[in-house]
Amino acid sequence: MTACAYRSLEPVLRERVAQLRERREGDALLIGIARRIAQRRIGRVVGGTAGVLVGGAALLVGLASFVCSPNPPEETARRAATVLLLSAWPVAIAAALVGRVLARLVLADRLELPLRLTGDLSVDLARLEAYDPLRSTCELAMRWERGSAAMPLAAVSLVAPLTIHWLVWLGLSMPHLEDTRMADFGTWIAVSALLVGHAHIALLVAAVRWAFSLRARETSTLRAGVHRHWGIALLVAIGVACLPGVVLVGLPPILVGVTGLLFVPFMFVGTARCIARERLALETT
Repeated sequence: MTACAYRSLEPVLRERVAQLRERREGDALLIGIARRIAQRRIGRVVGGTAGVLVGGAALLVGLASFVCSPNPPEETARRAATVLLLSAWPVAIAAALVGRVLARLVLADRLELPLRLTGDLSVDLARLEAYDPLRSTCELAMRWERGSAAMPLAAVSLVAPLTIHWLVWLGLSMPHLEDTRMADFGTWIAVSALLVGHAHIALLVAAVRWAFSLRARETSTLRAGVHRHWGIALLVAIGVACLPGVVLVGLPPILVGVTGLLFVPFMFVGTARCIARERLALETT
C-alpha cells in the first residue's frame, strides 16, 4: 500500500524537482548581481580599513616626532608622516581592488558549488528547497552593508582634511618647489594632530555612527535628512576643535569648519546614494 502511494507521488516529486532546478538556472543573472554587490562591499571594507590604518599611522608618526631628538630623527619622522598620508589613498584603493578580487574567488568557491542530487526524489526535493543560492547571496551582501559604509567614511575622515591641506600647501609652494621638503609638511601634520587630532576622531565617530544607523532604515528614507546628519557631524568636529582652539584665537575651529565643508557633505551624500542604489538592486532580485 505504501509502495503504491509512493509511486503515485513520484511524478509530482519529479515535476517539483524539475521546477526548482529550472528556477535555480533562471536565478543565475540575479545571483550574479547580488554577488557583485557583495564583492564591492567587501572591497570597500578592506580598502577603508587600510585607509584608516595608514592615515592613523600618519597622525601617530606626526605626534611621535615631538618626542624625537632634534634632527635628523625629528625630520625623518615628519617626512615619514607625509609619505604615509599621501600613500593612504593609493593603498586604500589597491586594498579595495585586492579585496574585491579575493571576495570574487572565495564567493565563487562557496556559492557555485553544484548541488549533488542523490536520485532519491524526496531527498533531492528537500535539498533543493533548503538550498537557495539567491537568498544566501543577498543575505551575504546585506551583512556587509554596515562595514562597507562605515570603513570608507572612517578613512576619509582621517585622511581627507590633511590631504586638502597638502594640496593647498603644494599650490603655495609651487614657485619654490625645489626648496620644499616632505618634512616641512610633516611639521604641519604633527601640529594638526596635536591641536585638532581629536576633531578628526570626533568626525570619524559621528560618520561611523550615522553609517551604522542606515541598516535600520528603509531604502526609500536613506537619503532623507542626510544634509542634517553631515551638518551635525561637522558641527561636532568644530565644537571639539574649540578645545584648545579657542586659546589660539579660534583658528583651529575655523580651519576645521572650512576644510570640512570641502568634503564632509560629499562623503555623506555619496555614501547614502551608493547604499540606496545597491539596496534597490538587491530588492529587485
